Formats: sequence, structure tokens, C-alpha cells
Amino acid sequence: AQFSRSQFAARFNPVFAMEDDDSPSYKTKRPAPVHGDELSKALPTPEVDDCPTPMLAAITGLEKLRIREEMAQTPASVTLEPMPEEPSTAGAAKRRRARKSRAGRRAGGGGAGPKGLQAPFVLQPRTPQAHARTVIMLHGFTSTGKQLASGWLPALAKALGRRTLDTLKLVFLNAPIRTVSCYGDERPRHPAWHDYFTDHGGDEGRPDLEEEIDEEQVAWARERIHAAIDAEAAALGGDYSRVAIGGASQGCCMALDAALTHRELLGGVFASFGHVYECTARLAPYPDGRDALLISAFHGAADECIAASLAFRKYADLVDLGFHRLTLRVAPSLGHCEPSDAELVAFADALGGWGFLPKPGRGEATAANDEAPAEARPDGRVEGRRTAEARPDG
Repeated sequence: AQFSRSQFAARFNPVFAMEDDDSPSYKTKRPAPVHGDELSKALPTPEVDDCPTPMLAAITGLEKLRIREEMAQTPASVTLEPMPEEPSTAGAAKRRRARKSRAGRRAGGGGAGPKGLQAPFVLQPRTPQAHARTVIMLHGFTSTGKQLASGWLPALAKALGRRTLDTLKLVFLNAPIRTVSCYGDERPRHPAWHDYFTDHGGDEGRPDLEEEIDEEQVAWARERIHAAIDAEAAALGGDYSRVAIGGASQGCCMALDAALTHRELLGGVFASFGHVYECTARLAPYPDGRDALLISAFHGAADECIAASLAFRKYADLVDLGFHRLTLRVAPSLGHCEPSDAELVAFADALGGWGFLPKPGRGEATAANDEAPAEARPDGRVEGRRTAEARPDG
């Protein structure tokens, strides 16, 4: 079963009552950095409420998630209602209220966000001397860095071999808690890189349309993400080719934005279930030589939150601009941010293509020395497991 953004947030996320500041009560919820040998203790098997947007969580212990029994008994032939030609009246009303709130916020001098990002969730290399590369990851709407890490890290360790990660520093940034406008008078607060003024990919049923977003908050987040990139590059002697960035859904869109607009060419970008924002595209031409950026993109053909067709159009625009080092993989029948081995393979291939993995024959353990993950089916789902009942739409 698939849920809209608002339905998912209401069902699977706690109420966030924290302010957009560096309050101690929020900081206490942020875990301390952990090392590879402490990973198994630091990352217990995630539960539904602890892992709303883990792209690979199906192979890291979410066996408790099962499709409801009545779903399993659904007849094979289902009649689908045609997609509406225009957004619903209710959706239009929500959009009008969102625009009024946006105008009121700006008229009242509301800022684009807090002073800075909350502390990230960090997996350090085994020793400081072993630090060779850094990958910065951005979570999706309503999620957190720890939740994204809960899905990614055990899967990567299983697929690549734990010692393969010894030279990598993985930084999972945390977005601030923001009031979300697209849900009308409810105005809930969730972790978000920016606000939404529309819900095309949710209740309005038009995932092929790009959402209207708060571009001031995008610029605010871009500045902070760029600062994180600069800090990691400085730790690596100023070599930006040893820093890469990736993300899921809203985090994917922001990762593409950061990589395309940063003054330096990064080692690569992994873009999963997202697209290039229009406000990012308007910043073209990008810095000189940016068309050499290694872009590894992944999407599900059945995505009903950010339609694959929307992502394809945006990636096609990049190709037209000369971005010919772009790889796009599409998983048939895969919905928004549904966990799959296909995505794991795509990310592992991206790491190898960027030169972020140790070369075989240097004594490092490889995936061949560890238990290999289940082979991905042609539709991109995890072989031998049933998909989760709900999908994150962040």
C-alpha cells in the first residue's frame, strides 16, 4: 500500500515539538560518532518508527514489516481510476492556504531557517590515518540522518565487507525541524531541508508535477551543505575529488543541488528517488568543468510520489547541457523509496566508479569474503522478502 506524504507522516512519525534552534533537548537526541567496530552495537535492528526512509532497510532486519493479509488476497485484476487532469479542488485550497502562509511569513520577516544544522550522524574510519574518502548523505523529508544510516550502513557492510568501509567517513547530515505549509491549517513540523507549498505527489495525485517549494530555504540549506563539503575536503588536504555526496528523495534533490552549484568539482553524486529542482536549473551555467561530474541516479518506475517521468525530464536537461557522465538506473515496479538490492548495487557501483573503494589485492576484505546480499530480482525488489506495508514519501 502506498501513502501520501501527509498520511505517512501522520501514521509513522512522532510529533516533533522542537524549535528550530540548538536547544539541548534536541541535541540529546543526536547520537555520538561511532567507529566501524562499534557499528553493530550502535545500530540495532530498526523498527518502523525508527526508520521511515531507509532505502535499503529490507535487508537489514525489517522482517517484521509485512504486507497486510488483506492486501495479499487482493485480486490480480484491479481497476485503476484515471489520473485526474487537474489537481483536486481540495488540493487547490490547500495550495492557496499555503501561499497565504508563505506571504504572511515573509511579510513578518520570517527567516529561512535556524542558525545551523544539528549535529550529524557520523561513521568514522577505523583510524584518522586511514581516512581516505568522505561520503556525505542527505535524508529525505520527515527522516533523520540516523534513520537513513540505520538502513544504509548494515547493508553496505554486508555487501562490501566491513573492512572495506574502514577508509571511508560517512557523514549523515540532519535537516532542521520546519513547519510544513502544504498540509493547510494542520501545519505540522517535520525534519525537512525546505518547506513545501504544494502536495502534487500526495493528495493531489500528480507526482509528475514538480512541487512548489520555499526557494529561500533551499538556498539556506545549500549554504550549510556547501560548508559541510568544505570541512570534509579540508580534512583531506583540500582535495574535493575525495568527497562525494548523495541523498534520497528530498535529500536527493538537495544533493544534486549542492554538487551542481559548489565552486569545486566533487568526486561524485548519488541521486536516489529525486530530481534536479527548477530553482537549481535556473543557476546554470554551472561552474566551469561541472559537466565532468559523475552522477549516478536511481529511480523506481512505479514511484507515485516523485514520478519517474519527472526525474527523467530533469536528467535529460542535464544531458542537453553536456553532462555525459550520468548513469541512470530504473527499477521496474519499484515505488518511492521502497528498499531494494538494486539500489544497493547501484550505490556500490557508484562508489567503485568514483574510486572510493580499496583496490583488491591490498589486503582489504572484499564482498567476496563476506556473505553476499540476496541477488536483486529484475523488478528491483529484494528476493525472498515481502516489501513493507507503507512507503516513505519523503
